[in-house]
Amino acid sequence: MWKHLVAAGALALAACQSIDAPAPTETRATDAKPGPGGRMPTGRDMGVRSAVVAPHAAAATAHPLATQVALDVMKQGGSAVDAAIAANAMLGLVEPVANGIGGDLFAIVWDPKTQTLYGYNGSGRSAKGATLEQMQAKADEFMDGKEIPPWGAAPVTVPGTVDAWYALHARFGKRPMNSNLEPAIQYARNGAPIPEVIAYYWNRSADLFPKGAESGMIEEFENARKTYFDPPPREGSLFRNPDLADTLERIAYKGRDEFYTGETAHVMGDYFERIGGFLRYEDFATHKGEWVEPMCTEYRGDYKVCELPPNTQGIAALQMLQMLERFDLRGMGYGSADSIMAQVEAKRLAFAYRAMAYADPDFANIDPNLFTAPDRSAALASEISLSSPLSNPQKAVGDVEMELILSGTPPCEVPNAANLSGGWVLYPPLSAECADKLQSAQDADAKLEDGDTTYLTVADKDGMMVSLIQSNYRGMGSGLVADGLGFMFQDRGQLFSLDPAHPNVWEPGKRPFHTIIPAFAFKKDMPGCQVRAVPIEMACPFEPWMSFGLMGGAMQPQGHVQVILNLVDYDMGLQEAGDAARWEHLGGCEPTDNLDDPACDADLGVIEIEGGIPEATKAELERRGYTVKYIQANAGGYQAIMRDFDSGAYIAATEMRKDGMANGY
Repeated sequence: MWKHLVAAGALALAACQSIDAPAPTETRATDAKPGPGGRMPTGRDMGVRSAVVAPHAAAATAHPLATQVALDVMKQGGSAVDAAIAANAMLGLVEPVANGIGGDLFAIVWDPKTQTLYGYNGSGRSAKGATLEQMQAKADEFMDGKEIPPWGAAPVTVPGTVDAWYALHARFGKRPMNSNLEPAIQYARNGAPIPEVIAYYWNRSADLFPKGAESGMIEEFENARKTYFDPPPREGSLFRNPDLADTLERIAYKGRDEFYTGETAHVMGDYFERIGGFLRYEDFATHKGEWVEPMCTEYRGDYKVCELPPNTQGIAALQMLQMLERFDLRGMGYGSADSIMAQVEAKRLAFAYRAMAYADPDFANIDPNLFTAPDRSAALASEISLSSPLSNPQKAVGDVEMELILSGTPPCEVPNAANLSGGWVLYPPLSAECADKLQSAQDADAKLEDGDTTYLTVADKDGMMVSLIQSNYRGMGSGLVADGLGFMFQDRGQLFSLDPAHPNVWEPGKRPFHTIIPAFAFKKDMPGCQVRAVPIEMACPFEPWMSFGLMGGAMQPQGHVQVILNLVDYDMGLQEAGDAARWEHLGGCEPTDNLDDPACDADLGVIEIEGGIPEATKAELERRGYTVKYIQANAGGYQAIMRDFDSGAYIAATEMRKDGMANGY
């Protein structure tokens, strides 16, 4: 593997050594502190490196070894799905600070054979034998009664990753699963390299978890200490995890059921019973993920962006794009106060719906297509002013719903779960019989900004493209490692609400609200339509264009929107779109809050911006009423693969904030 990396480095070096290269434009240092060097004047000023161009296949992941494994799998005849599974297994070994088989997985797959975009929801459910009262008791003991604890057994839900691997493989795989998992198994036994940023996060967890164990929140910590922190690796370490190698090997040769009904399932069930946790063998044995249809919305006529429906937050990105389409963002300019304000206000409105209605559809009974209805997005966009922020996004959303209702719609059927906050109902519909229920728009409720995740994307020679995201949620997860299994359980259940009236309230056998979202985009190949002489009366079709994603809790829909805007409205390249300075709005109501607590909605929150956003923009946003602060780096990590319609080649990118690598052949 290392010879491949050396060869890739040599190629990159050769590409940089240009004969008679033009001298860069002279610039003057404006800061006494030394900084990095500059780039050649290619016109791609926002990128810190060049994107990769590959004619046959490409991969972009959060670790160079995972990227190399993905490419090796495809060179050996595997599909993009085979490669994505192999890369994900490797990332569970080398990036356990973000993911692993103790977590959940969501994926979007473009299948060129059927010309169909598929979605998979691989999220697990809460313990069927537990109660809301038990969760509240844990919250009372460790979190002042406000939320489910972030560590220990309370937030652990059934891991859905292994099920998702096998479901994806059954439909799209070409190689045996044991071949796909073999690289991770071998590196787990022999040692895998740990790079800079992963080592940084790993050592942060090493400092934090012992405090959770000392408090009693983490019921059993010795297994995790021996597996990950004895000692924690530094940059350049070779990390070995023989327990994980054994677990992966059993899964590789015995199949999906080994994890959910076999030896591994019994070990997990016995472990939680031993430590006084909530999950049992029966919870693992009854787990199943599901195929779902991605939701898409058009943007600027020539683009279509797709996300997965709830229990994820993907719809928030679509709602934001629908609102922003009504603003001249190109005219405002990238990084301007007007552009950022329009985006932030769209985020605040979309997140108001997110706070009150995004939940497990098996329980919430809310049609997700209602969120992206065109009349709703138009009404929401009209609420955005570029002179002052909305003082109360929840009330603005309630006003929009009332306006839609009073405009006249078909007769209504209002499920109890859709009667959000007891004060307004998601339109449509409404008739006279329903009007009594909608006389006021009540407020809802503020946290949930972090979360550690891995995102990867792979594309193969046949045109299959995979967008896959996988996570243990906050930090490395719950702090719990079952006896001899070598992986940490996720703490995703912390994202339930404790409010019995909330659609996202904790219930037995329920999937929590999820922050992790893969994305996909289509584009009309207008030059291609002209070459093919498509008749003018026929619309130029949308073609598969880009598989992309961005990690980081509540940042994810905000980041997806910024990537699309950077590409479409600001004409950036694929690498630039991820490297460009970002904003992130923190604050507002969350799906974990109580519906009857208005305090979160009254808080304008904070806009965090990276150093590339001009000081004049910061000052103007502050003048308009926001709190704005500079941060060193946004935590979200971005990967993307784009199809070049002219050449048919793939363009791949990974941003500079993490350890990742994009490559191809």
